Amino acid sequence: MADTIEEELALLARVVDEAEKMGIDPWPESKPQRPWAKYAIASFMVIMMLSWVSKVLFRFVDV
Repeated sequence: MADTIEEELALLARVVDEAEKMGIDPWPESKPQRPWAKYAIASFMVIMMLSWVSKVLFRFVDV
């Protein structure tokens, strides 16, 4: 455990140096965004809303 911020930063610098020597990139580039999850949630919500609206409207229909 480090007692001061300087010691903590020195420890972090050593860990980063060791990771880079081992070929590990400690800060990889971010992945491109994929909007498929948003489309999936949106389509699910539309289907659920249509289902609820149809159930409500069906109560007022005389068959």
